[in-house]
Amino acid sequence: MELESAVDDFEASGLSITAVSYDTPEILAHFARRMGGFRYPLLADPNSAMIEAFGVLNRNVPEDNPWHGMARPGTFVVDANGIVTSKYFEPGHRQRVTAESVLVREVGVGGGERMRVDTKHMRLTAYPSQDVARRGNRVTLVMELELPEKMHVYAPGVEGYRPVGVSIPEIPYVRVHETAFPESETLLLPAIGEAVPVFHGSVRILQDVTLSPRLPRSEPDEISVPMTFSYQACNDTVCFIPSQVELTFTLKLVDHDDQRVPENLQKKVEPSGPGS
Repeated sequence: MELESAVDDFEASGLSITAVSYDTPEILAHFARRMGGFRYPLLADPNSAMIEAFGVLNRNVPEDNPWHGMARPGTFVVDANGIVTSKYFEPGHRQRVTAESVLVREVGVGGGERMRVDTKHMRLTAYPSQDVARRGNRVTLVMELELPEKMHVYAPGVEGYRPVGVSIPEIPYVRVHETAFPESETLLLPAIGEAVPVFHGSVRILQDVTLSPRLPRSEPDEISVPMTFSYQACNDTVCFIPSQVELTFTLKLVDHDDQRVPENLQKKVEPSGPGS
């Protein structure tokens, strides 16, 4: 249902969705009926030929296991010429990048509830890739900066100034990934003989977090991710003291669909014959 809820945003961005599974057509048809139908194709790959071709077969599953043939869950982004331009995969089958995260990263659309903070140096808009998540989801937290003309902030790698930074405290069952910054520009300061990396204008910073599949249930069933956004801003005449903004992203947690298909539709494991 996660993909289904994002169909409109994908289509509005000129992207279409196709899902591939190692399940049989009968299993996929049963799943689609139970979920009320989907607006995108579900392709059956029961022999895992396409899964093998794309190199995403989960080789941790032994051949005598009913789940053998399953793919590592993830997403390929393919252009009109059939070229893979991006891919989003996680090491374990219980973690996955969400469709909403792919959208905000690839085309900058969608996202959850906005938080807006106006400082004397900039406007900061922050939001998660979605307001609702599942355990095991990798979610993107977005920070969008709008800097006035002639104002800049320092980029990572600067020396002698405070660079833009994102800090999230240790949270049980939450993994914090490396922050993704855009490419910086070099600002020349002839008066003091310096060349420093900076951001100016519109700046977009992405911070991924992964919710553990073992995240306990709570009441209310949600999780908050506090963040400190720090920076140092300067204009043509003044270099301001380092500043920081405190943010909190709250995600509502929902359960995965774990209903099993009827036994008569479940895949049967055939014994391996000689030379197979």
